Amino acid sequence: MDQAHISRGIFCALVLSTTARLVAADPNDWVNVNYVLQQSSTSNTGAAKQNIIGKASGTAKSGPWSIVNKDSVVPPSGDVHDYLSWAPYHWPDCNWCSKGTNHLSGPGRGGNDTSPNGDGDTGNWDDSNEPYEDGGDDSGAYDLDALNNIAVLRRDPSFSVLHGPAHRRMMRRKSRSLHQSSAAAQVRRQDSESPTATINDFNGLPLPTDGAPALPTSPLSPGGLPPTGTSSKSTIKTINGTPAPAQAPAKTKQNNNCTPSPTKSLAPSATWTTCPYVVRDGMVNPDVRKLPDSPAAVNMSQSVLYNAVAYGLQKTRVYSQSVGQFIDAFFLTPATAMNPNMNYGQQVRGPGKDHQVGTYTGILDLRGIVKVVNAIQIMKAAASPDWTTARDKALMTWMKTYVSWLENSSLGKEVATKANNHFTFYVNQLAAAKMHIGDTQGAQTVLKNYFTNQFLDQIAASGEQPFEAVRTRPFHYRCFNLEAMITNAKLGDQLGMNFWTATSKYGATIQTALDFVMNVDPKDEDISDIFPHVAAIAAAYGDPKGKYVAFLQQKDSGYMSETFWFYDQSSALPNSPAGGRSKHRRDADAPQALAAETVELAEGTAAHALDEVNSEKFECPSVFRYAEETELEDGVFVRCDALAPFYMISPALNPGTV
Repeated sequence: MDQAHISRGIFCALVLSTTARLVAADPNDWVNVNYVLQQSSTSNTGAAKQNIIGKASGTAKSGPWSIVNKDSVVPPSGDVHDYLSWAPYHWPDCNWCSKGTNHLSGPGRGGNDTSPNGDGDTGNWDDSNEPYEDGGDDSGAYDLDALNNIAVLRRDPSFSVLHGPAHRRMMRRKSRSLHQSSAAAQVRRQDSESPTATINDFNGLPLPTDGAPALPTSPLSPGGLPPTGTSSKSTIKTINGTPAPAQAPAKTKQNNNCTPSPTKSLAPSATWTTCPYVVRDGMVNPDVRKLPDSPAAVNMSQSVLYNAVAYGLQKTRVYSQSVGQFIDAFFLTPATAMNPNMNYGQQVRGPGKDHQVGTYTGILDLRGIVKVVNAIQIMKAAASPDWTTARDKALMTWMKTYVSWLENSSLGKEVATKANNHFTFYVNQLAAAKMHIGDTQGAQTVLKNYFTNQFLDQIAASGEQPFEAVRTRPFHYRCFNLEAMITNAKLGDQLGMNFWTATSKYGATIQTALDFVMNVDPKDEDISDIFPHVAAIAAAYGDPKGKYVAFLQQKDSGYMSETFWFYDQSSALPNSPAGGRSKHRRDADAPQALAAETVELAEGTAAHALDEVNSEKFECPSVFRYAEETELEDGVFVRCDALAPFYMISPALNPGTV
């Protein structure tokens, strides 16, 4: 088959997939490679395996995926191959001086409605398929008039305590204000504009076939996708990096309380560069869903893992062929490949050059790279003929460039200074990427550094996670950081390391954190966030009293058919406390056997450690050693004294009473 036919097929599939619905992606995770290849026989994970196989076929129908299908919205670089997303918790604060009527408002509404139709978002959205970090909370998020009249959310160089929908212990301030260091801003712009930061190292690279068709190098361009052989820069006219045909504002007298109103109706996109944006922690601005990049990354990585696991279980080539096709389209084919950087991830819109770059929080969007690396390791271990030397060489080049960007870009360096879930997920990505490029020692070092530094302050003696508990949706954020901590421990387990028994400075383990969250009332948050983590902790530490299985049976009666039930078995974690006992054993025929095969293990040890540190005095986390506050989200800050009460909760106290 010639390259033109291959390219035409990829492009047609990409055009069709842009309208496909989002999959409900699993949490970030890692499944032991050898375990997958040894699990073809029927066991108590049979229903979960069938679910994975079904999802492999189902999700593949929506692929392949690419980030180049951006329609008329392009990154500030003008290059559609650069990943672009908008900060989900930021909202426009137009506050027009006029009380007239334009596309942004109805009569007398002050021009604060930012929906394209002037009537706001309906709010009818299924958050279970939210591609962003966590789905957010849309409740009350559409009363934009109220938003623009909350004085404490006005952009102000000084911070103020949040009220209303935000947590009272957090502070909001403009993190990239005009008095920001010009040198730091220049470094960030250089990262975004430097040719070496966005170069596609395999463009034009001759790829050997190894008996398989060569990867397309000169694809056609139906559906308006950018053709190859031309500049990668978009030809769309842009204003400050967006296709926003903004009209000149009226020459009205400037005052400190409102923005000069426009003389004409503005294009909806003009809001992005005309109005300042303010943060509402936990409230997702619905217009961020207009961009396809984040859903593409989520759906691609999830389908790639499903199909790789399905191939490992059944050795049916249709699954491994899907893996190869999806990786080609997203990472390798020159016309559709993503550049190996996150320079424009979770960009905070607004006027000025400081808002033409991404934020450190945007790195989180590509956390699915862990699933991609996991899938490729399964393909290699299973000796799939579809993982060719050509693909391996091309993706190795991409991944090496991305590792360099994570470690050396200003955004990568910035997230490496954080203390909450953003750093925990950063470690996921960096360790997995280093594993892919063969830097095993580097991956081990990244994981060791995490568990001997930031991890020490992340879990209090009670199991509370103060940096997550202070957020507007504490149940979700506790589970979210648990997701990343468990993934880091699983990555270490794959590398022959045991981080399951690592303790914080207060003697708490990952298990302690899970136990705490299990006893917290989620209120109006989604309790299913915790289900995969309960299974993972039971597999890693054992369940001698049966409390984890009992929890799942009560809250999620179909847990044995969930994908996580296959991933989270003791035999999949050979370096964990429970896995050390069950190594070389087959899965039991009933869920109760999980407890039987792991007699008294880590629970007693963890409780003893907690008793020893219970009387120790609280000390501020190390992130406050050189600063009075730390950033949890772009523009959301917290001080040590706001976190202190969360560290002082007694381990003996029922979290439900806190």
